[in-house]
Order: sequence, then C-alpha cells, then structure tokens
Amino acid sequence: MFKKYIEILSNPLLYYSDKSGTSVFRNFCLFNNTGCIFNNVFTKQNVGKALEFRFALDKRLKWVTFLTPVILYLIFIHLNCSIYKLLFFELLGLGIIFGTRIYFSYIYSQYLVKNFGHYELGEFTPPVPKHKIAEYVSVFKANILVILIILGLYFLPALLLQGTIRLTLSPKHLHCKTALILSNIYTTFYPKSEHIYDMRAFSKFMEKDYEGALEDYKAVIELSGSRFTKKDCTRFANILLLQKKIGTTREALELFDTYIEKKKLSVLQKSQMLWIKSIFKIENHITDNIIQDYEDLIASLDEDDVKNQFYISSDLAYILYLMQDYPLAVNNYDALILFANENKDMFSKELKAVYAERGWAKRHMGDEAGANQDFVTSGIAYDELAKYEPSFEKQKFVVDHF
Repeated sequence: MFKKYIEILSNPLLYYSDKSGTSVFRNFCLFNNTGCIFNNVFTKQNVGKALEFRFALDKRLKWVTFLTPVILYLIFIHLNCSIYKLLFFELLGLGIIFGTRIYFSYIYSQYLVKNFGHYELGEFTPPVPKHKIAEYVSVFKANILVILIILGLYFLPALLLQGTIRLTLSPKHLHCKTALILSNIYTTFYPKSEHIYDMRAFSKFMEKDYEGALEDYKAVIELSGSRFTKKDCTRFANILLLQKKIGTTREALELFDTYIEKKKLSVLQKSQMLWIKSIFKIENHITDNIIQDYEDLIASLDEDDVKNQFYISSDLAYILYLMQDYPLAVNNYDALILFANENKDMFSKELKAVYAERGWAKRHMGDEAGANQDFVTSGIAYDELAKYEPSFEKQKFVVDHF
C-alpha cells in the first residue's frame, strides 16, 4: 500500500488519452478518484490550455505548501511552547494546505466542466512502463532527501550560534554585546532554548539591562513548565535579585512565590527554594513567616522520612541563628543533637557541625562555658571553628555554567 502511494505522489503526469477514446485529466486528489475521465479525445491545443491552467494552480499550491509551515513555524517559536500549541499549529498547517488543495480542486473541476463538459471520477492510471515509474520514484526520493538536507543545513547554524555565544561569555572572551546580538538572531529563527535564555539573561545583566534579564528568566521558567532542574536554583535566586533591583523586596518575594507555585518540587527542591527565599528575607531584614514556612514544610513530611526531618530542622536552626534568635536556635540544636545521638548510624557525621553551631549560638547568649563544651565535643580543631559559624554572603548575581 505504501509503495502504491509513493508511486502516485511521484508521478508527474497530468493528462493521458488511450486507444479507446478516453481522456483523463489528473485532479488534486492524492490517493483516490485521482482522475477526471472524459469519453472524448481532445485537441492538443485545448488540452494544453487546461494543463497551463493546472500549472498555474500548482504553482500557487507549492507556495502555500512552502510558506504555511515556514510562517507557522516562525510564529510558534515566539510563543510559549506546549504540546497543545504544537498540536494546534500542526493541525492548522494541515488544514490550510489541504483546504487550499480542496479549493483548487474545485476551481480546476469548474474549469474542466466549462471547457470539456461533465466527467466521471476514477483512477488516474496512465500506461507507464515499469522502468519509467521507477525513475519517477527515484526522483521523488531524491527530492525528499534534498529537503531533509536543506532542513539539516537550516538547523546547523543553531549549533554554531550556541557554541559561539558560549565562547563570547567565557571569562577569557567576555563580549556581552556580541552574545546579545547572536542570541537575538537565534531566538528569531530557532525554537526556544533554555540555554540561550540563560546566556542572554547573563549578557543583559552585565549590560545593566536588569528588566530584560528578568524577562528572560521568566521566559525560561515558563518554557520548562512544571519541570524543575538544578539550574532553576540559580534562576530563582537571580529573579529575587533582579526584581529587587527594578522594584521592591516585597515584589521580588511575590514574584518568587508566583513562579514557584508553577513547579512540581521534591522535598529536597522545596527545602532548597525555602533556603534561598529565607536567606533573601534575612538579608533584607524581613523575617516574618520564615519560621512558619519551615514548620509547614516539616509538617508536610511523612513520619518515616526522618532524614529530611533532620536536615530541614537543621536548616531551620541555622536560619534562626542568622535571624539572631539565639535562644530558639539553641532549643532547636538541642533537639537535633538528641535525635542525632539516638540515630548515630544515620547522622554521626552531621553531629560535628551541629555541636559547633550550637556552641556559636551559646557564645552569643553569653554562655561561654557551654559554648566551649560544645566546641570540644564537636572534635573540631580550634583554628577551624570559625568555618562552622553560621553566616551568609551578600546576595549577588549567580553565574551558572553555560
């Protein structure tokens, strides 16, 4: 069956007449009723005019067939991609092309009726030798191969552009304006790419176009849908920074929450996002709801998920230290140490840091003896203790590997 369809599509003939006095014009149907059959033999002049009319329609149809996917492709790549939009554009393209073919079929039918009278529908089966059919099929396959090569050549520059943009943003060859020009070329002609948006956002940040960088991060998060990747940690941290630069801290937090709600997060990812948000709040002297957010996350865990309960509680104790709520931090460290000692097979390595952090909290409370006892119990060398004091760096733009 497939072979038959290939032979029909590859056949370039549009008219034939046989010895029985029958004339057959090929219409615009693709597989069935492909012939318009007349019980007459027409003059070459009249047949020539009909074929010229057909050639004119074919030329227009070829332009429609070529331009429709090109135009729809260029529109599609500038929209937020989704499987539903892809399906819609595919159906729209097929509808336009086949709708035009049906319309041209009607026009050609009217022309044939007007000039030759009524016809019967049948199969267009010219008496062509097998070697000629094989030749037509060979040419058809060659044309398909040429189209595939052209498509490959079209998308090849996309890889070259990505590589060149990465090169222009390397520490040794930092040319952000060039990267922006190249990335704009890429997004004009090729489908959206998370890597391109990341690189363009960095370029815009370096050029102090903070609003443009923020829009690119919004776009890449929308592009990935509910999927969450490692790079999203960087993106969300930078979103907080950028929105604060062009707006307010509260607006940054609201934007952060809006986009986080669109993601399906694992427990680890939720804790990472809560950590980023909490550090941002502390740096900007907004401590409301931080403790509640951690308590809600801990409450959402399964009772048997002791590891995440311990690690997230450790984050909370650390955050309480940074909030300078040392008494509450010590209370949390007390519970952590008790739990870790009861489960040394799982948390023996973590005990060292937890003792040291509690020691620093006690020191801030004036309990020097208790602090020194914790430092000794931790087993950390005295000159290494400073590394274990809870702290955070002032937020800055995070550059991920491209």
